Amino acid sequence: MIRSVFLCVVMLCAAPVPGWAEMRILVLGDSNTWGSNASGPRHGETVRWGRVLDAALPHAVVVVEGRIGRRTDLGAGRPFDNIGRAVTTPLPDLVARHLPLDLAVVMLGTNDLQSGQERDADIIARSVFSLARILQTGGVEQVLVVTPPPLTNPEQGGLAYIFGGSQPGSEALSKAYTRLSRRTGIPVFDAGSVTRADGADGVHLTAAAQQKLGRALAPVVADLLRE
Repeated sequence: MIRSVFLCVVMLCAAPVPGWAEMRILVLGDSNTWGSNASGPRHGETVRWGRVLDAALPHAVVVVEGRIGRRTDLGAGRPFDNIGRAVTTPLPDLVARHLPLDLAVVMLGTNDLQSGQERDADIIARSVFSLARILQTGGVEQVLVVTPPPLTNPEQGGLAYIFGGSQPGSEALSKAYTRLSRRTGIPVFDAGSVTRADGADGVHLTAAAQQKLGRALAPVVADLLRE
């Protein structure tokens, strides 16, 4: 009898803390979230930054939604522009199917820099933060915006035909995102503070950069989940 009680106590102590086990995080991004590799096949599961983040947060489930070519407006005809006014745009289906969500991590903006898009850093930032507000209004508890890693000499790589000359715009994103973070209260993390787009095309991340980004985001996300 005493042994049975002891075993029950041990099992209760070892059980996950209620709430933590149900923590759900959505990672929303483009090809750098999907795991594109400029020098070979797609980066493996253990390398992609979303999966590195997942491995670093044992009490949370990280759902990764990366898509090649994704822009801030998720394919709409023009950028979201709801900053400072009521949000009327519905929650994107790709997010809604993963509810409930305690946190969404959004890293978008690189593909908006492509030639022909005619979007400067402020327009791109406005679109990203408007999407963040739509997520909040749609039931996502918290949103963390990540400024994409700056490009590195893309005019010398295989994607020069769409990203050539886009490096200055990519480097301007950090200040634009920071300004809107202060204005909206939505937190931001600058991926450029830990890495650049260091792949052979100057647009995508190497395996080392993917891992570095995932590890750097882990404590930031953990702190947000504690709030």
